[in-house]
Amino acid sequence: MDLLVITNLYPPQELGGYGRAMADFVWGLQARGHRIQVLSGDAPYLGPSSHGPSGEPVERQLELKGNFCNGINHEFNWPKRRSIDARNCARLQQWLQRHRWDGVLLGNMDLLGVELLPTLMQAGLPVLHHIGFVVEPYEAKHAPPMASYRMVAASEAVRAAQIRHGFRVDPDAVVYPGCRDDLFGAAATEGRPLPPPPGGLNQQPLRVGFAGLIISSKGAHTLLKAVRLLKERGVPIVASFAGKRFARAYAHAMDVYIERHNLQEQTSFVGELNRSQLARFFRLQHACVFPSIFPEAFGIVAAEAMASGVTLVSSGAGGAAELFEPEISGLTFAAEDAYALADQLTRLATDPDLLLRLQQAGEQRVRQHFSVTAMACKLEQLFHTTPRS
Repeated sequence: MDLLVITNLYPPQELGGYGRAMADFVWGLQARGHRIQVLSGDAPYLGPSSHGPSGEPVERQLELKGNFCNGINHEFNWPKRRSIDARNCARLQQWLQRHRWDGVLLGNMDLLGVELLPTLMQAGLPVLHHIGFVVEPYEAKHAPPMASYRMVAASEAVRAAQIRHGFRVDPDAVVYPGCRDDLFGAAATEGRPLPPPPGGLNQQPLRVGFAGLIISSKGAHTLLKAVRLLKERGVPIVASFAGKRFARAYAHAMDVYIERHNLQEQTSFVGELNRSQLARFFRLQHACVFPSIFPEAFGIVAAEAMASGVTLVSSGAGGAAELFEPEISGLTFAAEDAYALADQLTRLATDPDLLLRLQQAGEQRVRQHFSVTAMACKLEQLFHTTPRS
């Protein structure tokens, strides 16, 4: 198939997991022999305006109605917004007429807007709109009524949320973002071993990683509070935080907390990492904490940690709960409950058999059920069963 992919941001320009998920789908579809063209916005302050990570052609010709500089900033000049909409619709029309496409994979519409949908649907192509948030992507009254438009949810939690918002999402239209399991684990990091179990004669600390945007909704502060509790209990721990310090005031508050409680030896911030760096980062940890407060669509970094052989300890907010089975392939705690998180981390620090069992079961689960390759196959099937209009 010849497929057109449309989304607001596309790697190497990315912010969070949505753009990365779209690029992973492209990788999986290309691996199955499909030809891809990406059409996106351009945000050079987030990365170079280059081709995609798998060499796919990317035209960053769509204009965003705002920017993502230190948050999401909307353009509120309505005449300017209408001008941007008109130019975007004209560019989209040109791309739709330029080639005989077999379908469209639509992604994140933030700062692009629902105004593109009428132009897109007039082409009569099968459109799969992959929804990677539990919040509504737009008002349900604007949903195209044609059978050629299908919402595809990033998890059962997203599907349930969109149905509550008034959208139709078929039971078979759940496609997890998945995990590029070929990029994580021992084989992908030149055989790098995981650290030896915590404890022992040398009192090795429990090594815990966090990966994600440093913003309040991702819950990094919950891990920080748990580190303080473990220090007070006399349980050796080292927590490493990887991610962009997106909310400056929040990141500063974490710095103040570390200084106030003398946690400098127990914590480190390594900044934003690319995927190969993240793969090596995870292999330095015993566990990965995924402490999101706001319901997640899925949790790509949690899946990547599990594929790395690292035990997942997750709040299970939203679709993140679908990734693991509590006490079998991961551990869970209530969002923002630092005491419950500290209790789970204490278990891992003092029970090496539990740690090893969860590491092995988690890696096996992700590789068997959540690979990007399997998700690309499911997208392919949905394209084949979605009619033209």
